[in-house]
Amino acid sequence: MNTDKVGQMKTLNPRLGYTFAVLAAIISGVSIYVNSFGVKLFHDATLYTMLKNSVVGLVLVVALLFVASRRAEYRRLNGRQSAWLVALALTGGSIPYVLFFTGLQLTNAITASVLNHLQFAFVALIAFLFLRERLSAWMWAGLAVLLVGATLGTNLGKVHWDTGAYLILTSTILFAIDFVIAKHLLKDLSTLAVMTAKMSLGSLLLIAYSAWTGRLDAVAHLTAAQWRISIIVGFILLAFTITTFVAIANVSVTAVIAIGQASPIITALLDLALTRHLRLPLANSIGLLVTFVAVAAILFIGSRTEARTRPAPWAEVGG
Repeated sequence: MNTDKVGQMKTLNPRLGYTFAVLAAIISGVSIYVNSFGVKLFHDATLYTMLKNSVVGLVLVVALLFVASRRAEYRRLNGRQSAWLVALALTGGSIPYVLFFTGLQLTNAITASVLNHLQFAFVALIAFLFLRERLSAWMWAGLAVLLVGATLGTNLGKVHWDTGAYLILTSTILFAIDFVIAKHLLKDLSTLAVMTAKMSLGSLLLIAYSAWTGRLDAVAHLTAAQWRISIIVGFILLAFTITTFVAIANVSVTAVIAIGQASPIITALLDLALTRHLRLPLANSIGLLVTFVAVAAILFIGSRTEARTRPAPWAEVGG
């Protein structure tokens, strides 16, 4: 069978896709909260990222070894699919993490936050150009409101266009490209095969980078607390990866990433539940409320639209 036609035979499940998109946003919100403590245990955020990503990569490789059909799927890969999988690992599993944390050291937190929040906008643009995802005027309006919510309460005057800002902007664009590549690959390949390529190969690249920069030696001196948080956060990242990829496989990648912008709301609610105190300025609280309204609208509009149009036609990314 011609594998280029396999994706067109897949039956998409918008209800499953949007359900998993919401789950991914919730898991991401929990992850942000837990990571806020975990990263403080490490002097090197890149090393911390390498460790938790490696947990995901290892689990997925073990899972792949126990599924004969998925191993056979790798053996049937053609040259183009293999190249896209490598690109997936580069654009989402390794390089952008290094760029982001390096940029974070060179710029301020406000600049990093604003640029990182632009990821869904880049996904929408790239998916429109290369996947030919067509959004309704209402969906574009929802994305515009979402952008307002993401920046409301932020002092944009403190955004500095320095070297760190350009590194973070590049990492944001690479992450956006990665999600679009994943959507493209999922038309022909299984979720497990695509996830494993991204996280396992990406982890190997991060390990190689850590070894090259002398960071890997620190692994031998990690404390029990550092190992424990790395494993915990690694499994949270695994859950986020699974839910995100299942969502992307079934619905618009733009909608999935936009819904993911609700994660700070989950983080704030979790913090409120545990501390009994909302530690956000009024403007930021209003921003989260606007974000919630925008995400709810995108979820409602997207689920109704895609339920009427499935199975959606697939398109090649870059030919």
